[in-house]
Amino acid sequence: MKQHTAPITPQRIPKDAVLLIPEPESAAGKPAYGVQPGYYDKGQMLDLLEKHKHDQRAIHFIADMLETGDAENDGFVKMLRKNCSDPKAIAQIVQDCRS
Repeated sequence: MKQHTAPITPQRIPKDAVLLIPEPESAAGKPAYGVQPGYYDKGQMLDLLEKHKHDQRAIHFIADMLETGDAENDGFVKMLRKNCSDPKAIAQIVQDCRS
């Protein structure tokens, strides 16, 4: 996972980043649902989904962070939300994405 330490600007976002998990709002705060903050490339995002497949709230949070607001491009997000309570379905989605 690629951590960011400076303010988010287009120049600071890694080229291969597909997901940004923000820092907790307070300095003493824990990462939301155990999902570590930082930039994730596609492979790291799939690893993250696999790691949290048994945690419906974590999968839903990751889907929220992936959402673009563009219905045409948010099919993956919808699929994650629809299946967030089914670890086997999440594992299958990850496997299909790796193929």
